[in-house]
Amino acid sequence: MFRRRHFLDEDVDAFHIACWGWLLRGTGGMAEFGKTPLVLPISEFFPKSEAQGYDRAAYIFDRTKILARMDEWPVDLVAQAELPAQLSQNVYIQHEGRAAGTFQMHGTGGVISFDPAHIDAPMVLVATFAHELGHYLNGAFDEPPPGGPELTEPATDVTAVFLGFGLFGANSSFDFRKNSEGWASQKLGYISEAEWAFNIAIFCALGEHDIALLKPHLKPHIYGQVQSALKFIARSDIVPAILDAGNVPTS
Repeated sequence: MFRRRHFLDEDVDAFHIACWGWLLRGTGGMAEFGKTPLVLPISEFFPKSEAQGYDRAAYIFDRTKILARMDEWPVDLVAQAELPAQLSQNVYIQHEGRAAGTFQMHGTGGVISFDPAHIDAPMVLVATFAHELGHYLNGAFDEPPPGGPELTEPATDVTAVFLGFGLFGANSSFDFRKNSEGWASQKLGYISEAEWAFNIAIFCALGEHDIALLKPHLKPHIYGQVQSALKFIARSDIVPAILDAGNVPTS
């Protein structure tokens, strides 16, 4: 029976596997990674809040920082300037070049911005905050990401999975829906849905998490990809390769 040698393309698999070794080396190895929860969109992780507007975003950001175990890292949260969604009756604009979030260092701390249009989209907000916190985390590493600085953004999507937020990034990576004005699409992040699935499967394999916990919350087709990726990982040498690259003993 033929078995595939790679889950994605060979070089794509290699990039993601290398990212996990890089992340383990930069954060203290499996001893630290083992403390990372598989974060889900449930009250255990995000207790209900009545906050509105900026305060709602700040609450979600604070919860994301705590779950990422980065609550002691100094960082300010700022809302980007709001842009009009409608120019005139029946004329709408989509801000193609607008980032869902940004990160920059300022003095001894970080500054993270977010698009206020996502305040009522908590899945997107968590994905955005996890990515930007990922920049804060991996920006402190002694080595650049695999492939060099030009691959920082996709490596930072992997960092968001490493921090426990893969479900949020995967669900937010592409959205195509019908609204009162027609069809609208939105793409966030720098890796494909299949790449998100591959990395979520790596997270669950390394952390020994039950992927069934994801099923009620993850888009069904992505969940199916995670199942396939986990089976592929189980019959491959990916986990030992990551542990070896992360200078972590395999026994």
